[in-house]
Amino acid sequence: MPVRGWLPFLLVFACVLGASVAARAGVPSVYLVQNSGWMEPFYVEPTAPRFRALLARLIEASQDGGGVTVADFNQDGQLPDRHSPHVLYQGPYAAAAVQDALGRLDLPRQRNGRLTDADFNGALVHAVTDLLRNRSGIIWLVTNNKNSPNNSQQVTQNTHDFASRLSNTAALAGIVAYPIRIPAQGREYAEKGLIIYGIAYGDEAAAALRAQVHGPGLSQLFADPAMQLKPLDRTPLVFTPTGTATPDIAASRTPDGSVVIDGVPGGRASTIDLTGSLTSQYYPQVIDEARITAGFRSLDGSRLPTGDLQGSVEPAVLHRLAPTDTLQDVHIRLTVPDVPRQGGLAGLFQKQVVLDGVVTIALTDLRLVMQDGFADKMAQITALDQLPSVFSDYRHVSAAETRVPVRLVVRFSSLPLILALLVLALALLLLVAAVLLRRDREHMLTIGGQTRRVRVRPFETRQVSAPDGRPFKVRGTLFGRAQVKPVAAPAAGRRKP
Repeated sequence: MPVRGWLPFLLVFACVLGASVAARAGVPSVYLVQNSGWMEPFYVEPTAPRFRALLARLIEASQDGGGVTVADFNQDGQLPDRHSPHVLYQGPYAAAAVQDALGRLDLPRQRNGRLTDADFNGALVHAVTDLLRNRSGIIWLVTNNKNSPNNSQQVTQNTHDFASRLSNTAALAGIVAYPIRIPAQGREYAEKGLIIYGIAYGDEAAAALRAQVHGPGLSQLFADPAMQLKPLDRTPLVFTPTGTATPDIAASRTPDGSVVIDGVPGGRASTIDLTGSLTSQYYPQVIDEARITAGFRSLDGSRLPTGDLQGSVEPAVLHRLAPTDTLQDVHIRLTVPDVPRQGGLAGLFQKQVVLDGVVTIALTDLRLVMQDGFADKMAQITALDQLPSVFSDYRHVSAAETRVPVRLVVRFSSLPLILALLVLALALLLLVAAVLLRRDREHMLTIGGQTRRVRVRPFETRQVSAPDGRPFKVRGTLFGRAQVKPVAAPAAGRRKP
C-alpha cells in the first residue's frame, strides 16, 4: 500500500497513543529552592552535598509523570541579570538533568555585595502564573522559613502576604509541610533545619498531593508523616471495613478507598451494620473531642432517593484520637430503603442491580489540639513565631467530614421467577390436558370375542354392539387403553314403559 494509503491509519494511531499518554500523565511539579542569605549554611561545605542529595531524593520521590521545573528563588529585582524564580531545568523528569540543575544552585550576591532577601509570596505567585501557566500543579517550596536578615518593611509585607495567601486562597487547595532537622554552620549564619512545603494549586493537584504523601516514595524518604495544614475539614478519617454484623451481607474495601457492600436484599427496606475501624488522617493534630455521625446519599435517583438517608455510628463521640491512630470496633448502621425490581418480564430475570452512593462520616463539635511534644520538636528546626498562620489554622476548625464512595450490590430473590415458571408449567399441563380431552383416540378393543377399532375421547362413554348383538360400553381414559364393559340385561319381568 502506498504511504498515502497508510496516512489515515497512522493519524488514528497517533491520536489513540496521544490520548493514552495524556490519560497516564500526572500533574506538573515545580520545585522552588530558596537561595537567599539565610540559606547560606546549606550552600557551603560540609552541608551542601547533603542538601543537594535531599533535593534530588525529594524530586525523585514525588514524581508522577507530569513534568518537572527546578528553580531557585530570592527576591526579584535584587539581581539585575536574572529574575526570581530562576529556572534551572524544565522538562520531563530525568535524573541526570535534575542532578545537573541542582549542581547549578548557587548563593548569589547583590551588587552591593550583600546576600539577597527572600520573597515567598512573589515566588509562589510567579510559580503559578509563569511556571505552571495557571494550570493545576504541585509547588514544592524548600526554605528555612526566614526572609531577610535586615527585616525590611517590603520583605516583611511580602511574608505577611505569603502567609495570608496560604490560608485564604481557595485555589491553593492542599498544603502539607515536612519539617527537616539539618543543623548547618556556614561562614556567616547557622541554621537548625528546613521546611519543605507541598502546595497544591487546583483540585486535581490536591488529589495528586494526597496520593503522593501517602505513597511509598515520600513515606520512605521522610521519617515522619507530612504535616496536614490545609484543608483540615475534609477527609479527617479513613474507614476500613472488616465485615458486617448483618447476615448474608459482605463488605470490602477496594484499592481506591471505595467500599463495596454485597448482598443487600432487594424488594424491601434493610438495615446494614458495617463493622470496621477509623484511622485519623491528621498530623500532628490530635482529635481531642468530636461528635461523629454518618449518613448515606444515593447517586442513583432512579432507584433510591438522592437525599441523605438515615445512618448512625458507634461510638458516637471520639476522645483523644492521636495522629494516625486507629479506633477499632466501629459500627456504622445504614438504612437502605426498598430497591424495586425492574418492571415487566425483564424484572423476573433480574438477579442484581449495582447502585453507587456516598457514606458521609461527619465530625461536629470538633476540637483539635497539637500533639504533645510537637512544638518542642518544631522549635529545634525553626522559630515558631516565624511560621505562617496556616500552621495554627487548626484552632479554628470545628467540623470536618469524610466522604466514602460506596457501591451497593442489591440482589433479588429468585422466588418470583420460580413461581412464574411453576405457573407456566401448570398452564402448559392444563393446555395439554385440554387438547387430549378434546381429541378422539383410536383403540383396538376386543368386543364380544372380536377385535374392533373404536374411536373415543378420554372419559367419554360410547355404546357399541358385538357381532351377536350384545351391547357393550366403551369408556375412554386419559392414558392407556379404553375400558370395555358389557351392558347389563334388563331385569326379568320389567316391562318397557
